[in-house]
Amino acid sequence: MKGFERDRERVWEIAGRVRRARSLPEAFRMTVLEKAEKPALGEKVGGRWREFSFREVYRRVEDFASGLAGLGVERGSRVAIMSANRVGWTVADVAIMSLGAATVPIFPTLGPRQVAHILEDSGARVVVVEGERQLAAVRGSGASVEHLVCMDEASAGGGVLAFSEVERRGARSRDPGWEARMLSLRREDVATLIYTSGTSGRQKGVILTHGNLLSNLEAIIEVVPITDDDVGLSILPLSHVLERTCSQFLNLVGGGTNYIAESVEKVQENLLEVRPTALLVVPRLFERVFAVIREQGTANPVRARIFESAVRTARRKYRHDAGEEAMSLARRLLFGLYDLLVYRKVRAGLGGRVRFCVSGGARLEPWLGEFFYGAGVPVAEGYGLTETSPVISVNRFEDLRFGTVGPPLPNVEVRLSGEGEILVRGPSVTPGYHNLPEENAAAFTQDGFFRTGDIGSFDEGGRLKITDRAKDIMVLDTGKNVAPQPVETALANTAHIAQAMLVGDGRKFVSALIVPDFEAVRRTLGENLPAERLCADGRVRELIRSEMEEAAAEFPEHEQPKRFALVPREWTEEEGEITPTLKLRRSAVAARYRDLIEELYAAGSSPQPARR
Repeated sequence: MKGFERDRERVWEIAGRVRRARSLPEAFRMTVLEKAEKPALGEKVGGRWREFSFREVYRRVEDFASGLAGLGVERGSRVAIMSANRVGWTVADVAIMSLGAATVPIFPTLGPRQVAHILEDSGARVVVVEGERQLAAVRGSGASVEHLVCMDEASAGGGVLAFSEVERRGARSRDPGWEARMLSLRREDVATLIYTSGTSGRQKGVILTHGNLLSNLEAIIEVVPITDDDVGLSILPLSHVLERTCSQFLNLVGGGTNYIAESVEKVQENLLEVRPTALLVVPRLFERVFAVIREQGTANPVRARIFESAVRTARRKYRHDAGEEAMSLARRLLFGLYDLLVYRKVRAGLGGRVRFCVSGGARLEPWLGEFFYGAGVPVAEGYGLTETSPVISVNRFEDLRFGTVGPPLPNVEVRLSGEGEILVRGPSVTPGYHNLPEENAAAFTQDGFFRTGDIGSFDEGGRLKITDRAKDIMVLDTGKNVAPQPVETALANTAHIAQAMLVGDGRKFVSALIVPDFEAVRRTLGENLPAERLCADGRVRELIRSEMEEAAAEFPEHEQPKRFALVPREWTEEEGEITPTLKLRRSAVAARYRDLIEELYAAGSSPQPARR
């Protein structure tokens, strides 16, 4: 694709800093020395955006590190952070690492039982929390904690230190040897201990070293067209390695500016305020933007036909640029018209100046990627795991191929086992799990490749394609395998389905639990009915049945749901049904709706949709 030529000298300059660094704080320091007064981070303070320069962030890191040292944090310590994204998160993270300690991120919505396991297993004795909710979770965990530090000053006191107080203490008693000790860190030192959210079972602590993360950053900089002029918006949780590596650290070592979204609910507003040039997102954002544009563009039959033609034309633009088909003069003229009517609204909704997006965390539907490309918002889908720091592969913007996650990074080896499992080896791969020797033995092959648990294949261009999680594959009683995620994604991309989960392991056929998009259904019916009544409404069932059959028609017959049941509320992280990165906890959903699933399969020998 055209338009992604890069200044190779600037790329190698940034990559060179990362290559020379022996730790993440040292790589950050190199950027500070070069771009001291440039804005590094921004967040809303009192309703207005406040920017923090690289020099200012570095000073705060030194102050907070000195304050932590006064609390007994030293090389080899573990310090947990349990907070939503904010500048203090980044300050604490880099400060902890600068002392030779390891950061232990905890998702801010976790409950006391999960927090207890993470704190006890990691051995963290100092915990940095956001506010009252996180304080309650830590206190309720019963874990032995020596110091609690709270970012919300109103929640401090009574044995809880304010974050700002730790900074002030550090500023008053700065250690003149702090920087020298930071520069003595080595790549093999542990930088962080990340507990995987998982889809079932107890969380495992993934050990990542400074070298793991630096090697991943170096390779990302070589293949993704990021520059030190880029502006980002931090949307995904910093507790997750994807956001932490590819947003926080990529900007800190690359010299870009990263603004922190106020919340998921404020993302649309923040996009218009910040006007980012580069975005790291999950596919759900594209699905939501498309749903809004589709709703606006299908208000009447005439507009609906125009919108459908605009979608087809955008996809044709992608295929033309990819060299897959020619684009006639008439189509090019039509493309220009649709750019005025439709595509510019897509770009405007993302702030108006996005050069590119990287999508990860879940499968991006190829047609959706093609549409956004044609609308002027190129999206590169990537793939990775916590255990790989995280990026394993990513599409190259000069040669996007939707439906794949691109070639492996330059410093990563990928091969497939005899069963198609993706195996990975390279400097970004974890040395292992914390306190789990048996898990470690099972996680690696004899020649050192990490077993991802994902099933995949390579296309003719060496691009990786993900089929599904090995452990999620269902086996019907006919012996046929079903990979549920692609079907579920297709269902959730329809106009009136918000979430879907296939069931049928050990059964004769596949069924689906479906959460309707209740707002979309109400608009279609023109009636403001409660969710329970909508799920029982024959018109809604027929609407969902029609969309389900159409969306699943592209899949093999045995993968198409034969029955479905409607669920009257969205699956949430708070209820334990999805992970903080929006993946389904299949076992939790299946357990909650066990009776409903049994009803689906007890509805008679002829597979008709269950009426629920």
